[in-house]
Amino acid sequence: MYNNMLFGLKRRILDEVEGAFINHPAFTDKVTVTNKFPYIQRIQYGVVLRNSSASQIRMSADNYLADQWSHTRLATVDNFPGLGIEWVREDAPHITDPVVDEDVSWQLGTTQRRFFTKFSIMKGLGDTHYATSPSQVSVTVNGVTTVPEYVNGEKKLVLLAYAPLSPGDIVKISYYKRGITSPGIYLINFTADNQFWVSPTGIASREIVIDVTTGTESTANLLHNKVHPNTETLYLETLSGDAPFELLDGTDYSINYPNGIITFLSPLPKNVRLLADYRYDPNIETGPFVVNNYMEVHDAIPGVVLCVGRRAKTGDRNVVIVSQFREEQARIYGGHWEMSISLGVISKDTMQMEEMTDQIVNWLWGVRKNVMEFEGITLNRVEPMGESEEVYIDTTGDLYYESTIDISVQTEWQKFVPYQYNISNIFVNEYLKSSLKPKNYEVLENGSMIATMQPDTRPVIKYGTTGYERVI
Repeated sequence: MYNNMLFGLKRRILDEVEGAFINHPAFTDKVTVTNKFPYIQRIQYGVVLRNSSASQIRMSADNYLADQWSHTRLATVDNFPGLGIEWVREDAPHITDPVVDEDVSWQLGTTQRRFFTKFSIMKGLGDTHYATSPSQVSVTVNGVTTVPEYVNGEKKLVLLAYAPLSPGDIVKISYYKRGITSPGIYLINFTADNQFWVSPTGIASREIVIDVTTGTESTANLLHNKVHPNTETLYLETLSGDAPFELLDGTDYSINYPNGIITFLSPLPKNVRLLADYRYDPNIETGPFVVNNYMEVHDAIPGVVLCVGRRAKTGDRNVVIVSQFREEQARIYGGHWEMSISLGVISKDTMQMEEMTDQIVNWLWGVRKNVMEFEGITLNRVEPMGESEEVYIDTTGDLYYESTIDISVQTEWQKFVPYQYNISNIFVNEYLKSSLKPKNYEVLENGSMIATMQPDTRPVIKYGTTGYERVI
């Protein structure tokens, strides 16, 4: 109901009316529920939605509710319409995934009380910030729960309170890992009206290249290769947390972009941490994903729900941005609608018409009212309003009977207006370069794809930890 409120609400009411007869022994295979009259011949037993109307209930002067904080948001790519994906949301059950009883016993030593997990440790269910408290993990030694002394989720470190441990001890750690996909810019490319591919550009933010420098380092390796040229920022951070110091390309370091090797042109200071922000090509393209109108896609980008409307066209593109942590992504506008819906209950038998009417009223008002309110659809009134009879066959004078049920519904509406980002430089792989390059783009030697249209002269500000920009 984000962009199709009337369509969605009417379909929802009709679904509930169908539910009133689905297990009814007398009407299961007889009653047809429809919007208007789609048949050449008039139905003999059925429920018809005749008309609907709505009036707005204003909640504020401009309908503004709040800002949305999320890991993900939808953006457009330059002059592409970007209509294929209607909206994106976090896939709430898959923001984090549990890791149960990971066995780290192989790390045991005579003085060992530090253990490292396979994945970075998150704070908890649905929270992608790194764990910092012993209460955010569960550790057992030989089946007995033990409270660790220290946890550093970013470094995958769990420090036990005592050592040594016996060689035969079994140490297991349970925790939450990140379930939503890695931070990045995910290009959604429609190769057909009902089919798309996903091509990601990875974003590394505050990647620890050297945890503690010795001052003698000559080279270092980034975690990822195929780094996008001129997207890196290297900076030194003191262990005490002072303001970081940025290194200069060509003066302090040089970098081999294909393999991610950094060569230092001047010695690094001692006892500092080297961090890096950059973009890279994961060289992973997934698809094709086949979709239908008004379909939610949960498996294209892990942890993200994509909703396809009915405006997808071949060659259109969207961009889904996934950030490391939740960030301010959109303004939320919303309010309520008071809607009136009129149903016509039709039957060739007057007693069956009355029974069908009673069944609908009892089902909506007595059984499904609370369920629908949980979805944000409040039934204020469900009332049978009158009966009539009309001629079914003119030559014989056969009659059919009709009663009217008026339904008053109050429903919520929300509109998400994303903060506009200027996506004008996006890496593409060989597949996209060879077959789907738009005419107004130029592909450079380094694999970047630059729009040849007039530049956007609106001011922009760097926004969020992922380093993309917002038009202001």
